[in-house]
Amino acid sequence: MEHLGIQATVLTPASGETYTDALKRLSDLSSLPAGYIIQPETYADIPPVLAHAASQSPPLEIAVKCGGAHSSTWASTAGGIVIDLGKLKAVTLAEDKKSITVQGGALWGDVYEVTAKEEVDVVGSPLWFVGVGGFTLGGGYGPLSGEYGLTIDNMLAATVVLADGRIVKTSREEEPDLFWAIRGGGGQFGIVVEFVFKVLPSVGPISAGFMAFPGSAVESLAKTLSVSCALQEWQSTQSGAERLMVQFSRAPPHFKPGVVVIPQVFHDTDGSRATTVLEPLMNGTRVAPVVAKVGPTPDMNTLSHAADAGMAKAPKRLVIRGAFLSRLDPTLFVETFKRWAEFTETEDVRASGVIFDITSPAALVKVPKNDAALGVRTPHYWAAVQGRSTTDESVPAARKFADELSEFMRERNAELSGEKLPWMYSMCHGSERPEDVWGDHLERLRRLKAKYDPKKVFSKGVVIEPIFD
Repeated sequence: MEHLGIQATVLTPASGETYTDALKRLSDLSSLPAGYIIQPETYADIPPVLAHAASQSPPLEIAVKCGGAHSSTWASTAGGIVIDLGKLKAVTLAEDKKSITVQGGALWGDVYEVTAKEEVDVVGSPLWFVGVGGFTLGGGYGPLSGEYGLTIDNMLAATVVLADGRIVKTSREEEPDLFWAIRGGGGQFGIVVEFVFKVLPSVGPISAGFMAFPGSAVESLAKTLSVSCALQEWQSTQSGAERLMVQFSRAPPHFKPGVVVIPQVFHDTDGSRATTVLEPLMNGTRVAPVVAKVGPTPDMNTLSHAADAGMAKAPKRLVIRGAFLSRLDPTLFVETFKRWAEFTETEDVRASGVIFDITSPAALVKVPKNDAALGVRTPHYWAAVQGRSTTDESVPAARKFADELSEFMRERNAELSGEKLPWMYSMCHGSERPEDVWGDHLERLRRLKAKYDPKKVFSKGVVIEPIFD
């Protein structure tokens, strides 16, 4: 790589601990032994690397790492080249505070530090350690999506390094086909090294916390059903300023199956709105929460760190799979709980969990379906299945659990609603059929793949095969 004349840091297995550290991902299952790890200092460092990879016989595989939070190996490669954008993480708020420019290697925590200081907000990830790039290109379902839509709905422009080495600006006016494709089409069209997002008024103070409901092997069905029914009632009065995360988990010291409800109520200056909207959960269920702690949080930066303690203790062998749901149906909710509780009875996988995101879809569905590559604009929520294991031996079981339970939720939702929703790209593994991810947008994506990446230089993730006219 020395002959390329680039400013980037180049790491190989001979680089020792620095190389080993650069291979680390959120999940230990996501790391592969790269031949080279390139850490660009400038955008111009990237085209020579792409040209070098293409000149080899066979061409070297290219993987792009932003935050490394995906549980697949999409940001890794065995023997190929990882382009690690971690040094490209500048965040610049415009003087008029109407837009913010974010480099492709930034984490959402980098963004939130700036927005919190300036008392503004953006539609981003619920967690600070998630990379801006991967999160956005998958659509960007965030805490503020109930009011403002997806992250891609709030993207104004981007700078992309294409497979042929060109560095192009893209927006609705400039390279509009590329702008359409990268908003939901993943990393299949180039390396996005810079995003420009719309800036929003501050959503703080935020009422946040958790409510823990009991569960047990005998009573879990009834107790979970009562919680689920309350959620159905809550959804009917929900606005875009309220969000619930509902998680199945086994808390220490007894590790009995339970349900944790994590509310987030935005613009809640005195906490009164939280009192009102959480009333069905606090007092309307047959089983009251054993713990309920909800209080003020100043901003999204603070909120994005709420899960830090739990994440630090969680097993690093992690598999995530997800599904879209038309609604949170009580029967689906209860059956999912039963299957999860049964699987997590053994210690080596008991940290596995299921998370339901209940954010109003009202803002999301206002955007026309054909506005971007994302394949669904009908009302929907999402759920994530996390298979966590403490031993290598239990990894296959955790992987099977995540696959089968997410497939069950998707199929049951189709039975109940009559609508088979696409797979959620950000939680795919790569084995999904492209038509089940992008639906009738796939043909256009395939033609744009031929235009921007005909040789499939970018082939990590759910691969889009080019169509040549």
